Amino acid sequence: DALKQLKASLFSDYSIRPARLDDCASIALIQVDSYRTAYFGIFPQEYFDQFSYTDQEQDWRDFLNAGLEDALLVAESEHGEIIGYALARSGMTNVPPYDSELVSLHVRRFHQGLGVGQALFQACARSMQENGCHSLMLWVLEQNTSARRFYEHLCGKLLEPRQLSQGIAVEVAYGWELT
Repeated sequence: DALKQLKASLFSDYSIRPARLDDCASIALIQVDSYRTAYFGIFPQEYFDQFSYTDQEQDWRDFLNAGLEDALLVAESEHGEIIGYALARSGMTNVPPYDSELVSLHVRRFHQGLGVGQALFQACARSMQENGCHSLMLWVLEQNTSARRFYEHLCGKLLEPRQLSQGIAVEVAYGWELT
C-alpha cells in the first residue's frame, strides 16, 4: 500500500528510551487521542469526557515524580517527536502465574504499522525480564480487534476474559513467557 510505504520512508527512524518529565504533554496527547479513537463506539461519551490533555499530562508528571520502578518508555522520532509510549509493571498480576503486566501501549495513529508498537512491546518485555520477571501479560478490550490482532501477531497466548464494571465491555488477557 502506497501510504504505508510513504510513511515508512518518512518515519522509519525512531528510538526507544525511558520517558522524561518533558515528555508528559506528548504522552497525554497520544493517550487521550488513542482512547478516543480505539474505544469509540465501545464506551459511552461520558467515559471520554473525563479525559483532558491537561489532566492526563499532570497524571504522567505525578507518575514520573513518584519514582516508581515501572517501565515507562517512549518511542521518539529522529525529529524529537514522541510517537508512542508503553507502560509495564513488575510484580504478581491478577492472572497467576504472570509476574509482570503491560499496562498500556499506544502509538500515534499515523505511525501505526511501522514497527513502533512492536519495538515498545519488546523493550518493555526486556525491562521486565531485567527486573527478574519470567512472564508478561496484558488486558485488551475484546471488541478492539486491531489491538487483539497486534498481540496475536506477537504470539500472545489468549488467557481469560473479565467483565469491566457496569458491564460496558469485556477484556481478554494475553500472556507471554519471557526467556
